[in-house]
Amino acid sequence: MKMIKYIFLFVVISCSIVFADNTVIDAKSVQEQNKISNPNNNVDIPASDTIDDWADKAIHRFGIDDFGEHNGKFFFYASQSVALKPIDPQFGDALINAYDKAMMKLQTKYLMARFGNVMVNKIKSFYSDRSTDAKNIELPKPGSRGFLGKLLKVLNKSLDVADKKLDKELISLGVSEDELKQMTPKIKKDTFRDKFIKQTIRRASGSIAGLFPIQTALATDKKSSYVVGVIAVASPKTIQIVKDIRLHRKSLIRGRGKDVKEFIPQDPKKYLQTFGVRLAYDKDGTPMIVSYGMGSYVLDSGDDYINDQYKSEAKENAKSNADAQIAEIVNGYLSVRQVRKNGEEIRKYVEREVKANSDTIEKSIKNIIKITNNSARSSARASLKGISTVKTWRYTLDKKIKFVGAIRVWRYSTLKAVEDFGKYRKKTKHRKYQEKLGESKVVNDINDF
Repeated sequence: MKMIKYIFLFVVISCSIVFADNTVIDAKSVQEQNKISNPNNNVDIPASDTIDDWADKAIHRFGIDDFGEHNGKFFFYASQSVALKPIDPQFGDALINAYDKAMMKLQTKYLMARFGNVMVNKIKSFYSDRSTDAKNIELPKPGSRGFLGKLLKVLNKSLDVADKKLDKELISLGVSEDELKQMTPKIKKDTFRDKFIKQTIRRASGSIAGLFPIQTALATDKKSSYVVGVIAVASPKTIQIVKDIRLHRKSLIRGRGKDVKEFIPQDPKKYLQTFGVRLAYDKDGTPMIVSYGMGSYVLDSGDDYINDQYKSEAKENAKSNADAQIAEIVNGYLSVRQVRKNGEEIRKYVEREVKANSDTIEKSIKNIIKITNNSARSSARASLKGISTVKTWRYTLDKKIKFVGAIRVWRYSTLKAVEDFGKYRKKTKHRKYQEKLGESKVVNDINDF
């Protein structure tokens, strides 16, 4: 009979779950929930993992197994999470900042590879107090002047004893009432302290010119988190090209010529995935730099004049960003300092209430130390001669966040035309983005660098 009862209960529990408020979940819902809760089932891949997987596959397109140095060419990869989600009106600004941060991470890696140095300091300290009175709290001597008042102060207040110096202060009670009021309600006296600190300082400073992004990507996930990724390369060829551009001279380096139209995304969504600069070669084979600038704004006013001002400002930002990227690639300078502290601190202390016959309790605290301080500063200056706009664009995300962009190109032919014009004047005296992963178009092959 008991067996039949258990089988009946099992069937009832398997078919439904009944809560105290009479809410019923049927067997199908239970199975679906169990399936969702099963940690062995596939779950949505975070955007940060998606972008890393993209980078691993993207580098293989150039016939390279991993990032680093390959035949004198240095390949780097960096990613950065976007600080805000698309529901925030400033998502567009956060997306642009994420690209800039990812690029700065790349520049830091590049700089460390070329000019970096490292300094390591290790500190190990050990302190142990096993003396007889280590666990005792000394009280004023009976009969001393003001004994009762001093005793009451010790009994009514608690002192935090950190070292022997404070021990003596406790005995002599050379502490003001204001200081006593601020002290903790327990007596703590260290009997053991073991500390180990490893400090690593990495520094680098120098030119970051010639570090060209190859491809950028934008990944998202079900949580609406966005992460950008950037892959870049530097080589003797790219460094020479930007040197020639900086000196306003025609480079001897030639490449496979392309029409600049090939560098303009056809799908408006692709503009959000395409950022930074690209090394390309003009129709005549001379090097040129294509720069993708981006700006954003939100229509938060019913005034058409104000909205037009927002739009105009965003366009100028896009143009300025594009020009700044060209300046950095041609004549950028960066200084980096990274300080990392790793270690541990173990403390054992005595804790006791200030009252007669109270128990003494030993406690220990273990603290893992992990502190990182990164600082970087970059600057760049370059002539705008030779730079022109070949395309402006606009795109709306979620019907509220407006993106605008400018594709700016440096060409030797434009530089020459500007300089020739100057000579002549002297003579005359007078939509919604929800893709899992989007990436920019690959416009280079390994021989371009």
